[in-house]
Amino acid sequence: MGGGTSIWASPDWKSDPKEIFNWKLFYLTTTVAFAGCSYGFDQGNIGGVLTLPSFKRAFGLDVLSEDEADQRAGNIAAMLAAGGSAGALLAAPFADFLGRKYSMIIFGCLFLVGATMQEIATLDVFYAGRFIAGLAIGATSMLAPQYLGENSPKSIRGSLTTSYNLCIILALSLAFWTNYGVSLWTTSSNLQWKLALGIQIIPGGFMFLMMFFVIDTPRALIARGKREQGLKNLCKLRNLPAEHHYVNQEYMEVCAQVDAEQEVTKGLNYWVVIKDIVTVPSNRRRFFLAAWLFLFHKFTGTDSLNYFAPEIFEMIGVAPGSLSLLTTGVYGLVKLATTIIYVAYIVDRVGRRRPLMVGALLQATAMLYIALYVRFANPDSTGGTPAGGIVGIIWIYIYAFGWSFGWSVAPYVVAAEIFPARIRSFSMSICFFINWIVDYGITKATPLMMTNLGWGTFLLYAVLTYIGFVFVFFCMPEFKGRSIESMDDLFQHSIWTMWKHAYPTEEEKVRHDVQEKVVHNLVDEEKAVEGKELEATVVHEERRA
Repeated sequence: MGGGTSIWASPDWKSDPKEIFNWKLFYLTTTVAFAGCSYGFDQGNIGGVLTLPSFKRAFGLDVLSEDEADQRAGNIAAMLAAGGSAGALLAAPFADFLGRKYSMIIFGCLFLVGATMQEIATLDVFYAGRFIAGLAIGATSMLAPQYLGENSPKSIRGSLTTSYNLCIILALSLAFWTNYGVSLWTTSSNLQWKLALGIQIIPGGFMFLMMFFVIDTPRALIARGKREQGLKNLCKLRNLPAEHHYVNQEYMEVCAQVDAEQEVTKGLNYWVVIKDIVTVPSNRRRFFLAAWLFLFHKFTGTDSLNYFAPEIFEMIGVAPGSLSLLTTGVYGLVKLATTIIYVAYIVDRVGRRRPLMVGALLQATAMLYIALYVRFANPDSTGGTPAGGIVGIIWIYIYAFGWSFGWSVAPYVVAAEIFPARIRSFSMSICFFINWIVDYGITKATPLMMTNLGWGTFLLYAVLTYIGFVFVFFCMPEFKGRSIESMDDLFQHSIWTMWKHAYPTEEEKVRHDVQEKVVHNLVDEEKAVEGKELEATVVHEERRA
């Protein structure tokens, strides 16, 4: 579990009961995070698979003109993102009316169907398979962070939520190396690309089977009026009795937020949810922040690199074929190693805000170098990779380092932790729809952009990423250590002044009305103890007399 190491890294865990770090939490995290493998394998597989001669022959790419081949390659890669857009929208009603657990099971089954269809060498069936798999991946890309965020103790919420992203990067890296391995085969049979794509069925099958034994999220049950069952599940997940102060405080915060929402507007239908987002300033600020984080997440150009990394390495002078796939494999390893460090140590010790700003600067500068190098050096790989191209490779690896420290994970964990219960599913669903529809546009356009714009593609990504850095500095506060319910207090402030309230005090980490109750209860307990001590003293004196 990504959060396992973070228990040692984050100073906040020391004040938590040790019972909450138990096998049920480990099992839930591992199972739900496995959904990221489906996303990662596709991102890593398809770019390399498109370069394989066996795949080109099977789907007619080798007999088309360059523009037609680019368009078909873009359609093949982008079809999954198109399905992901629809899946992200479907995720909200499934999560709210069917529950998080059974929604994950349904979409897990749907992914297995789509992945199996991608093993058939017929273009229309292949398109349909990618769209169906995309539906599942798009839905679980919202459901998994939501599930993890709602069930995680706040001291390690960042690590557990981003374990989904760790699985994305792990699968991405494995996919890159799988592509490199099959590219060395002397055969050009369909088995070459079928193996590269078929490997994603393995983690998808594990997740589907393991989900049947996962605890349903207590917060969702409480929000739907099932408070008794919600408290029961919370006690199971935390491995503590209902009377324990840790469970009692968490339960009180969840109930207080649900009650506050019901006081403003009663009901759970989506008209009420939309009205809450539009008319309640704190909800509007949350939605604005999360939506723009996902936009900048895509504007860094990561989808172009993930889907078409081999072609991009060729643009800076790396020889095509196995060498470009090998370089892509190392790129995946850099992302994996950095993400492990982030999930295990950074996110719950340093936080979300500072690493995101550092990573954004590294990404933007890397893209700027690639743009200027391609523009002025006009690299050619026929005589080997030039010195400037080697520096370009290093800058792409620095890009991967920065990406894993920031935009790779921050939007996911932020979206999972800032929304109140009633609007959480709907808001996250729209945010992930934005994520996938922009992914679709970028993925479909990348082959044509690289052919027609060339260096301008990278310059555009550099400028947008620099703008994203400025946005984060002013508008994104730090969420580390705050309870999900305390976000209600934080977003009473204007979004453009968040930098003034970026880092919370100890009192701000707990919802204010619950904090007052906790303090009041402690005072009552102290008075009761003092009363008992006084009574015991009086009795003792009377006996002595």
